[in-house]
Parts: sequence; structure tokens; C-alpha cells
Amino acid sequence: MELNPYQERAVIANGHCTVLACPGSGKTRVLASRAAYLLEAYEQGRVCAVTFTRDSAEELKSRILTTCGHANASRLAVGTFHSIALAQLRRNRSSGLGRLISEGERLSLIRRCWKQHAKRHSLESVIQAIDSSKSKIDWQPVESAAIMAALTTYGELLHAEGAIDFSDLMLKAVQDMNTKSAPPLSVRWLLVDEAQDMDEVQMEWVKAHARQGIEVTLVGDDDQSLYSFRHAMGYAGLKHISEYLSSAVMSLPINYRSPDNIVQHANRLISYNADRAPKAIEAFNKLHGAIDIMRVADRWSEADLIAAHIAAKSDRESWTVLGRTNSMLDAVEVAFVERNVPYYRLGGKSVWDKTVGSTLMGLLHSVAGGSWTGLANTLFFCGMAPALVNDISRVLPDATCLERLDAIDHDHPLLENSKSDREMFASIQEAMRDWVQQDRLDRPALVIHAVSAWLAERTTEENATLLQRLEGILCRMNGRLLNRVVTATTRCKSISSGTPIMTLHAAKGLEFSNVWIMGAEEGNLPHVESTPEEERRLFYVGMTRTKGQLIVSSAASEGAESRFIEESELPQ
Repeated sequence: MELNPYQERAVIANGHCTVLACPGSGKTRVLASRAAYLLEAYEQGRVCAVTFTRDSAEELKSRILTTCGHANASRLAVGTFHSIALAQLRRNRSSGLGRLISEGERLSLIRRCWKQHAKRHSLESVIQAIDSSKSKIDWQPVESAAIMAALTTYGELLHAEGAIDFSDLMLKAVQDMNTKSAPPLSVRWLLVDEAQDMDEVQMEWVKAHARQGIEVTLVGDDDQSLYSFRHAMGYAGLKHISEYLSSAVMSLPINYRSPDNIVQHANRLISYNADRAPKAIEAFNKLHGAIDIMRVADRWSEADLIAAHIAAKSDRESWTVLGRTNSMLDAVEVAFVERNVPYYRLGGKSVWDKTVGSTLMGLLHSVAGGSWTGLANTLFFCGMAPALVNDISRVLPDATCLERLDAIDHDHPLLENSKSDREMFASIQEAMRDWVQQDRLDRPALVIHAVSAWLAERTTEENATLLQRLEGILCRMNGRLLNRVVTATTRCKSISSGTPIMTLHAAKGLEFSNVWIMGAEEGNLPHVESTPEEERRLFYVGMTRTKGQLIVSSAASEGAESRFIEESELPQ
């Protein structure tokens, strides 16, 4: 397929340029073609292309070399912002960079600082403050003295251990270039993918290279900027750096993915955002895509509707289900399992791995296998203090679950300090004896029902409903109790085909034959914890993932129908 005139203009442009790529416009193809063009048209000079994920970088590199040939591989560098910055730092720091800690180590370190200084605040607020401090050049300290103390201690601990975290890489690379202690990349051209998602430090890194005469190509779409919570600069950032570079701004306005009517509805929706680059987006596909708007009573009814609709299709794998949050997708996963619809979750945990599912499965595993961990996690789930759970878990560590319960009951003074803890412990001790006996008699359905009912009495109504549905799935399975537990928890991990289930954020950059957007209610989409403008972009991204049919559904019990349905003028 030949390049269209808009794509060709972007590929052969001279100097700095900003390419605004609408959904389905062949953004990656243009980026790869531009890199290949520069390598073929000029005998000297290296190209560096940066993006945000390892998968995107690998795909981009493969497409560039496929276009221009592997003979040019030595003149090409492709990677994520952080991997390129890491290589840059290691190449230019004679004194050593320090040990790069893992994400797990980072979170453990932050948790220690949080507990020491800021326990009255959420752990997330401390993480956000640390991330914010490393995503801005002129960062302003937060107002909370406790969070500032946690942030300061975190930095001191990293320094004392001679370590850095992932977020330090870009900041240190920028600081080294600005102080001239390290040169920029030895390249002639710098290509930036998803440029709307750059934060302030990443943008300064690009500007530092431009100041050294390196030609910059920015490719992105401000209408698909979804990560302000990660400090992405969006439209304001794209506008600022384009003006700073005096770059030629051009667009890729032809959507090759979605049907014409769906593109028109998406255009109407996004036009409600005031701060955006003007684009005259049109569809290459002039066919009509089917659109349905559905309204049901509650979230479980919505999940059942989705599962029943897709189960009746012969092309189940052509559908994908998108939701605003991972938690709402749990109901869809349960409904799919109940109907034996093959599925896989992309970018989120299975319902069996989350709190309610893992607690139920862990307790059943304790009944069937005698392990203590599932029972201990159950006590914590039902409200027992973690310190007490940890303390009683040290009693007779090598004994069976029932033996440990009896030993704790016989002599453990800490249980006497709380009447509710004592009653809960007595209840599960008595129940465990009965459940284990029923399991020995091979009555798995009876045990599953009893365990689920015991948990349901000690949790929220929402969790109790989920327990009831999970109970039904397990009861309909065959085999002994332990076999059912293992089968349920491994089945979702072993399937890599079927109907994909994911959040709207995870769907960015992907395309599907048919799309179902669920949970289109006020308060959810748009979400109360985000801005209407960003949520509108999120809905816009969801609409423009489809190559064929679009279904949007909502639940009356969750709120009024989303304003985005009316704004996009979707047919009711």
C-alpha cells in the first residue's frame, strides 16, 4: 500500500516537524517510513527513535529495518525513553551510575518511608509526590510536611545505598546535558513516538538534543492523551515544544480503521474539548458500522448481557470488552466463565487473583490442603489486625491447619484483647472442623457453599454478590475440592485466545473488529476522579478502536447515562 499525500509529506519533511496522527491513520508506518527514508536518503548520520514501551520499541525497530534493510542497523537506535537514557548515562558517567533498583524494591522502600513519616496519608499520595518530583524540572514541594519528610527520607536512603530508581534516569540525563557534563546522543535525527505522553523532564530531554542541532520529529495525537495522572503534558506540551522548535506542524487526518459513521460520531464527541489541535478527520472506510446503545438495571445484568450476546456469536474472538476500571471487568469475567466463553484479560488481574477471589480460593485451599496461609489471609480479610494475624501465624508453623487453630485457642493471650477477634477466631475454628470433615467425605459443593456463606456474612454486600457468583462457578465444576481450586485459578492464566477484556487505557494503540464499551455512566465515564476533558478523550479512544460494530452499555443502578453518548450523538 502506497503512502497517501499526508503520510508522504510527513515522511520526507525537512527540519523539525510535528505530526498529528489521528486514530487509525498509520502512525507507526509513517514513523518507520520516515526513519527508513532518512537512513536511505543520507549516507551519514544516525537515527534514534524513542517510545514508551518495550513492545512498541521492538515493533518500530522491526518495521524500520524491514523497510530499509538490515544493512542500516548500525546507524539506528530504537528504545524506550528510559532505556535510551540509561545507555546514555552509563556511556558518559566515569564514576558509575549506581545500582538501579527494581520496581519491587522501590515500592518496599517507599512503603518504609510512608510508615515512618506519613501513615495518616495514603501510600498512593506518597508515591505520587515522589513521581511528581522526578517528572518536573522546577518541582514545587508539596504542602504536607509529613509527605515531604517521606520524600526526603526516600532520597536519602537511595543515596546512602548508592542506588537510583527508574524515574531518576531521565532527570539525571537532562541534568548532565544541561550542565555539559555529558553530551547528547550522537545522532542526527531524533524521532519521538506518542509525543503527547511526554512529561516535563522527557520534553526537556528532547529540547536539549534540539539545542545541539539534532532534528526532531514528534508524532502523536493530543486527542489520545490519557495519562495526565502520570504527568503527561498532552496538548499543552505538544503546543509548547512545537513552538519552541518552530517545527512544521502537519496532520494525518485519514482514519483507515473505523467506519465513516463511527468516525463522525467520535469527531462530534471530541469537538467538545476546547484545548486541542484542529484536525479535519475523515474515514477511508465509507461503509456504515452498526451502533447499539443498551441500558440495563445493574452491573451484573450488564455483564450477563455482554456474555450472552458474545456467547451467541460464531466469531467471539472478533469482540473485545472495554471498561473504565479493572474492577468493573470482574463481573464480565465471571459471566464469561459461567457461560464457558473463552476470554483473556489484558493489563489487569483475574478476578480469582484479586482480594475476594483469592481469599475464597485460599480458604478452600486451607480446607482441602491443610495450608495455613489461606486461613490467615481470611482472618485479615474479615478485619483482624495484621499484627495479630502475623503473631498467631508463628504458632506451630509445621503443624496442620486444625492443629495450629487448637494450639492458638489453647494459649494465646492476644486474642483475649478483642471480643470481635475472639468471636471470629472461635467461629472459623469450629467451621474449619466441619469443612475439613465434609471434604474428607468428598462433598465439595457443600464445602464451597458453606465457606462462601461464612465469608459473605463478614464482608460488604457487593463482595457477597461476587462470592455467590464465584461459588456457583466452583459448584458446577467436576472433581474434588482441591482439583476445582487449582483448575479455576489456572484456567484464566492458560488461555491466550478468546474475547479480550481490558480497560480503555489498555486499549490505546490497539484495534478490534468489534468493540463493546461498558459502564457508560456519569461518575464512572466520565470518572469522578478525572477531568471531563481527559475522560472524553478516553471515550473517544474507545470508540475509535473498532473496525466494525460498536456497542455502548450502562447500568441504571450505577448512575445516569454518560453525557458522552449525547455529545457524540450516538443513535438511541
